[in-house]
Parts: sequence; structure tokens; C-alpha cells
Amino acid sequence: EEEKTLGEDEVVTLWEGVLGVKGTTDGEMDLKGFVDFNNALDDLFELEDDEMEEIENAVMSEAEEEEAAPPAQPTPPRPIITEEDLPPGVLFSQLANENYLVSKEDLSRWGELTDMLKEGEITTDELNALFDNASKAPGTKDMLDEDGFCSLYDAIDALFEDIDNDDNVEEDTPQQELKEELLEFIEDIAQLSSEEGQQICGLDCSELERERVLEVSSELEREPYNQVVAVSASTGDGAIKKEELVGTWDLIYSSSSTMKYNEGLSGLAGGLTRFGGLQQKLTATKYLSDVEYTEKMVGKFGGQEAEVRVTGDWDLRTEVSLFTGKPSNVLSVVPDKVFYASRADKADHWKSLGPMNLLVLTYLDEDLRIMRGNTSTDTLFILRRSK
Repeated sequence: EEEKTLGEDEVVTLWEGVLGVKGTTDGEMDLKGFVDFNNALDDLFELEDDEMEEIENAVMSEAEEEEAAPPAQPTPPRPIITEEDLPPGVLFSQLANENYLVSKEDLSRWGELTDMLKEGEITTDELNALFDNASKAPGTKDMLDEDGFCSLYDAIDALFEDIDNDDNVEEDTPQQELKEELLEFIEDIAQLSSEEGQQICGLDCSELERERVLEVSSELEREPYNQVVAVSASTGDGAIKKEELVGTWDLIYSSSSTMKYNEGLSGLAGGLTRFGGLQQKLTATKYLSDVEYTEKMVGKFGGQEAEVRVTGDWDLRTEVSLFTGKPSNVLSVVPDKVFYASRADKADHWKSLGPMNLLVLTYLDEDLRIMRGNTSTDTLFILRRSK
């Protein structure tokens, strides 16, 4: 029911007041009377000054609040995913919208993919084709759920696997890099020795060259792929087995001062001949372990080559190092006979053979062996398995 702002008795009173006749409302009113009656009605609804000011202030306050209210801010763009090599599931969770879905436009936030597009590693057409072929989320035509995104990720990754396979390029592992560095340096020493008429196997190399070979060898010995590991003093676990050394090995480098002085292992080179190389052959059966050295001597001015053979026994045992106090793998050789020209002598008095009779095995892999002197750890013997 609407609120009544003017009562009937008030209207009658105003009417009678204008006509000057009480008790009736059916008298006729001229123009002047009607104007007076209308003014009387207006007077009933005139507001006090205070009331008008309150209304005006309220209207102005509402207007000011509307003007002062900050404009609605646009939704900020979502950040680019700059992390590299993220698992596809993690990447999907960062790209997905509030419905946990990914659209083609959302892929623009995938930093790695954007870089590949800029560098031409993948074209827009290729990406569109892969996206179109990816399975879409149920009930959508252009949105990927996690399974669909992972299939897209794998399809993109497969593009670059194919390139790698076509190039057939394998990156060197740290082991290969360090090992190749050592072998290349030794080859450089050998080439320089040949050009300058020096002794081979590094016997005449400079002090700086010896220090470099020692440094790289020490780094190689510390690598985790070295088959020579710490030997347990109580159980002997970690010891190298004889079978791992069996085979024919070529000496490619030695820093032995004794071998340098004797111009080889046997000491028979000199005069018109010089040291031409050394080969060590290790054999082992259930009961016997034989060693045979074959040393070549070549004429300094050409001519026929000669050979010296040293035979004996060998063993691989665990001994406590005099320097580290820790168990180590020691290769022990007991020479028996020396064969040269038409002679065969007992080797027990052949002192030049001493440097290789007791050596500590410090590095081993499928084709490289490093050994150090038992009493001079800076003395190196580096051998490579014969092909």
C-alpha cells in the first residue's frame, strides 16, 4: 500500500479556505482561486533549508564517490615460462588456464618453443600441424588436457631427436675429453721427438711436458669411471683382477729417469742403435702368470731392426702404499731371462729392468693403463692396449 502524504481533511480545509465557505467542496473556483489553492498545496511540501542542504550534500557525495572510484583494471598478462628442460607435466601445469586446459594461444607463453620458432628450428606450419594432430580434451575442439599436451611435447621433441640421429654426432663425455687430451698430448710429444731425433715414449721430453702429462694423469685417476678404486684393507674388495690386465700392451710414455739413461728397458741400445719401442704381453692361467717384454732397437742410420725379449713371471697383489698408507694394486714382475742376438742370459743381475719390476696400478679402462713407481710416485708408465 502506498504511503499517504496528504489527508482528505487537509484537502477540504485548503479548499474551503480558498472559497471562504466551510462544510462544502462542491463550490466553483475561479482562476485566481485555483492558483491560490495550488500555492497552498506547494507550501505543504516546501523543505527546510537544512533538509535541502542534506539532500544536496548526499547527491554530491554520491557523485564524488563515483568520480573517485578507480577505473576497472585490465587482467595482467600471464608470464612467459623461461625455465628450460621442464618435464612436460610441470610445463603443462604452468601453461594451463583456470580450467586446467591449454589452447594454441597459451603456447606463446612457452619460452623455449618461442625461441625455436624465432630461430627457425621449427616452423609455425609444423607447430600447427602437430597441435592439430594432438588429441583434444573431451568436449572441446581446440583445447589440450595434460595427456594431449604431453603428446604434443613428445612430438616436438621427436623432431630434434631425428636431427641428432641424422647427424650421428655424439658429444664426448668428460671421460673421453680428459682421456683424449692426455693421448693427444702424448702424440704431440712423440711427433716432436721424431722430428728432432729424440728418444721416443717421452724419454727426452721437457720438464714442462712431463709436468703436464703428470697433471692430466692425476686428474684422470680421480675420475669415478676409473676401474681402479680404493681397495678395502680388511676384505680386499676393490682389487683389480688379473684377467683385466691380460693382453698385449704398448708403452706410449714414461718419465723414468733410469729408462732415459739406459735408452730403453734392456740398456742394450746405444752406439749405432736407439730405442725403438716396448711391448708388454701378460698371460695368465689357473696356475701360471707369464710376462714377456719385446723391445725394439733401430739403427740410427737405417739398417736392420733388432729385438730384445725379456721373459718372467708376474703377479697382481694388494700392498699398503709407502706414501699414502692405503692398500693399492701392485703389479710385480720377476724377470727370468733376457734374449738378444743369439744369447740368453739370466735376468736376475740385469739392473736396467728394475724400473718396471714393481709398479702401482693407478688407472685402468678397456684400453689404457697408468702405473706409477712404487718408490717414486711421480714416475709414470702409460701403456695402451695393442689393437
